[in-house]
Amino acid sequence: MPPGQGIRRAVRTALVCVLVAAAGAGPAAVVAAAPGDPPPPLGLEEIGSSPTVTFLGQQGQVSLSIPVPQNLTPAELRGTANLPAFVTGGQVDVMQGDRLVSRTEIDPRPSAPIVIPLDGLRVTDNAADLTLRTYLTVDGICRFTPDTAFRITDSTVTFTGRESIPRTVSEFLPPVLRNLTIIVPDDVNGAEGAAAVDLAAAVTAHYGTATTGIDAVGRPRSDLRPATAPGPLQRQIVIDSDADTGLTLRSGPGGSTYLVIGGPEDQLEVQTQLLTSDLASIAMSSSAVAGPLYDAPQVAMDVQRLSDLGVADQQVISSSWPSIAFGIDQTRLGRASRDVRVQLIGSYAPAGGDGTVLSVRVGNRVLATLPTDSSGTFNAWVDIPGDVMKRYTEVTVTLERGGVQEGCGTGTRSSLSLSAAGEVSTALADPPSPAGFDSVPQSMMPWVQLAWTHGDVDDVARGVALVAGLAHLSSVPLGIDVVPMSEAVSSELPAILIAADGEGLPDLPLPVSSDGSTVTVRSASGSTSRVTLTPQIRYGAVQVAQQGGRTVLVANSTADAADLDRLLTWLSAEDRWQGVNGDAVIQVSGRQPVYVDSASAVSVPADDSSFGIGAATAVVVGVIVGAMIVAAVVILLVRLRRRTTPRG
Repeated sequence: MPPGQGIRRAVRTALVCVLVAAAGAGPAAVVAAAPGDPPPPLGLEEIGSSPTVTFLGQQGQVSLSIPVPQNLTPAELRGTANLPAFVTGGQVDVMQGDRLVSRTEIDPRPSAPIVIPLDGLRVTDNAADLTLRTYLTVDGICRFTPDTAFRITDSTVTFTGRESIPRTVSEFLPPVLRNLTIIVPDDVNGAEGAAAVDLAAAVTAHYGTATTGIDAVGRPRSDLRPATAPGPLQRQIVIDSDADTGLTLRSGPGGSTYLVIGGPEDQLEVQTQLLTSDLASIAMSSSAVAGPLYDAPQVAMDVQRLSDLGVADQQVISSSWPSIAFGIDQTRLGRASRDVRVQLIGSYAPAGGDGTVLSVRVGNRVLATLPTDSSGTFNAWVDIPGDVMKRYTEVTVTLERGGVQEGCGTGTRSSLSLSAAGEVSTALADPPSPAGFDSVPQSMMPWVQLAWTHGDVDDVARGVALVAGLAHLSSVPLGIDVVPMSEAVSSELPAILIAADGEGLPDLPLPVSSDGSTVTVRSASGSTSRVTLTPQIRYGAVQVAQQGGRTVLVANSTADAADLDRLLTWLSAEDRWQGVNGDAVIQVSGRQPVYVDSASAVSVPADDSSFGIGAATAVVVGVIVGAMIVAAVVILLVRLRRRTTPRG
């Protein structure tokens, strides 16, 4: 372990000590300001849920938790209703406990809009918990399956009221955050840059699966005040080593407030951690000072329980085939994993007979078929093959009742339960499987080092973009240490290396590399193929490689940092990190990004928008096509279908 890292970890594991300063004791306590503008509708993905709400069966039920900022009230849930062909209508009830909040009729026309009133929801601890229940009417004989479920797509929540202006440090981060802008001095030093990266990782982890945009910008050190006011549910944070130690709210443009995180270089990291820690709730004044905070990572274990992976006890009741789905999340396992075995414990009713079996699937792949008997219980181990394991793997258990004749709503009700006490057994996968982007960030856990070649504002912004993207893929916080490039190169720890202009990188086995005119593509087995191009081609790239038993993520370009910056901007938009696959994503100037999978020798357009096969597109994929032809491999060009990855 590098000496510097040992010191940092020792500091993080010190006793917690928080000193809350009296209001006004810090500089420039916030003044009164007008309330902010009402926020536009929030997509469910912005609050950490899927934008598609799925109701299984003729009588379905889905629970939602809607974060509610202060002074706002949930008004409506809007979306598009998609009914199975044999359903003639129905209704959606909004329940809160045993209380009926609203009832909405479902328009049976294809893709009809639906507006579900939420007036009257009770808000507790900045959240409104509710249950949506559906009752569908049908025409003739039918059978409800997961493929014929009622779905509300493109779901959004609207609010009434105007967002309150935060008055204390504990109020600064709202329950739902659309965007955070981190402001650093334009002559940013190493500690300020590291604090910005730490802050991006912490805020992303704080909001979990919600899609929160985070970016970093520079301002003159003499005037770090934000130039413009933030929009609704947006925040601005200044990191300044010249400011007084602690976290302080200050008045910003247009009656807004912003937060300043200040302190000597050796204290900035600790002050940054306070904002998203459990201790922020006691910082009930306009300024607060933090002592060392505990942030020690957990060591991954070979055997864990489903409850450790965020899986709760579950029970479903259905008039057809009851089904329960749960996720195996490698980031919750804390490492890249192989030889995954899951213990399934539960019960079912009715018990035995009629060819009833328990089917265990991943997607359409049947992993096991478990017989049922008169006991009405099951306790069995199921292996999950390595070729179906992803960063997040959804396992579905279904009680399949053979020989049952039923119409809509007339069948025998069945129940299925799953216990969270079931164990999950794993082993360390070295090298990780799957490889490439599907191996991160779990193969970087629990700690990853980040290094850049210049350390200027632009490098800090790139580090923030990369760390926020990786943190959004994880269900648990990712430990980040910002270190000099020489330390990251010589270390055995996983690393994120930023060389925006392509200079200063060590010799690494990158999937795609170029010396200007010659492009080299390296396969997973280590074999290489080369092609010389005239004229020369420039690109920006984010790539995942294995070096000496560790995972290295590299952000580089062929001499033009603008190509890398365009790629990072593209990745940060529309939650694209969730869909990145292969070993590299390449951005040729002025063209669509391309995914490169060196293992299967496929390059794929990295956008689901129109992709013409004209001269311009030929240039985009020319590097990859040419290299693969040299290797006598056929390049397949297909439209990338964006995928939605559940989180456990």
